[in-house]
Amino acid sequence: MPNIFRKTLVVSMLMIFTILLAGCDFFGSTTTTTTTSQTTTSSQTTESSTTSTSTATTTNGFVGISVIENTKLEYNLGTSFNYDSIIVVLVKANSSVIPISSSVYTLSGFDSSTPGVKTITVSYLTFSTTFDITVLEPTTDLVIDMAYYQTAEGLVGETLLLALRTIVNTGYQGHIYYDASTELAYTDRDPNNSSNVILVYSGTSVSGAWDGGVTWNKEHVWPQSLLGEDAGGVVNMASDIHNLKPANPSLNSSRGNKYYDLTTTTTTFEPRDEVKGDVARILFYMMTMYSVLELVDQYPNVHQMGLLSVLLAWNAEDPVDDFERARNNEIYTYQNNRNPYIDYPEFVDLVWDNLQG
Repeated sequence: MPNIFRKTLVVSMLMIFTILLAGCDFFGSTTTTTTTSQTTTSSQTTESSTTSTSTATTTNGFVGISVIENTKLEYNLGTSFNYDSIIVVLVKANSSVIPISSSVYTLSGFDSSTPGVKTITVSYLTFSTTFDITVLEPTTDLVIDMAYYQTAEGLVGETLLLALRTIVNTGYQGHIYYDASTELAYTDRDPNNSSNVILVYSGTSVSGAWDGGVTWNKEHVWPQSLLGEDAGGVVNMASDIHNLKPANPSLNSSRGNKYYDLTTTTTTFEPRDEVKGDVARILFYMMTMYSVLELVDQYPNVHQMGLLSVLLAWNAEDPVDDFERARNNEIYTYQNNRNPYIDYPEFVDLVWDNLQG
């Protein structure tokens, strides 16, 4: 055989052998590899050094998984895990890495219902790794003296929200929407004239007698269209009297289903200053009472209402007054539930400050 053909044959066989070896590594081997990665993370003034170790059979050319960044080492009680705070990567045998998203890996071990150090496990395919976070002790010093709220004592964030949701739903006795035609004459009556009601947006005092909606009609603070339910002959979110207020028919019509903001436009509505806090606390109640509802800082879709940041500011700027307290007490005689944010305005900050993580 000529020498040149012999060399060509040898080179060709070496190339084929190399390709086969590479293919074996890509499709998986039975070699068990231990990979250790050390990551230094910081969260504001707190620094922590963590070591993540993953032991697994080489898969698709990868030898492990690692958390290479964790910017949130502490969580408030009752908050949710922040997936944006970590970067998870697959590690190759040559130490190169490929980031993977939270939709690919699974995370377990996070529990913010109790304070303390929690070990979180991240898993993908045959790989897993761990890191620690700390759930902080609750910092509230609010003393609850109403037996109705005793189970909410010492709670913050989502844990407090869920406790309040249980409280306001327990024993709830809903009424149909049509009942509000007479009930609002008592819940919103003028303290200076018991025959009249105070209209929410205008502040005027008019006869409380129901005349079919000519003098005043029933305003849904959280609009019906954004509740996704129609008011009628059944008990539902649209019939909850906490969310209903007597209103001037023309103002009610011009408000429509606009969300609340600092000005009135084609999509937003600003109520008078004297009821801005009242409106905010009604919406806080609705989100608490009904798990399907959500307060947002953007144009709301069905089951949403806003703007949350504005409502939080209004709650602080327009504190609870005697009119709200009397209304809350009256509604309790009808529905057997209360608005927690009127009884304890402190709940607003304890929930929403801590929901931010």
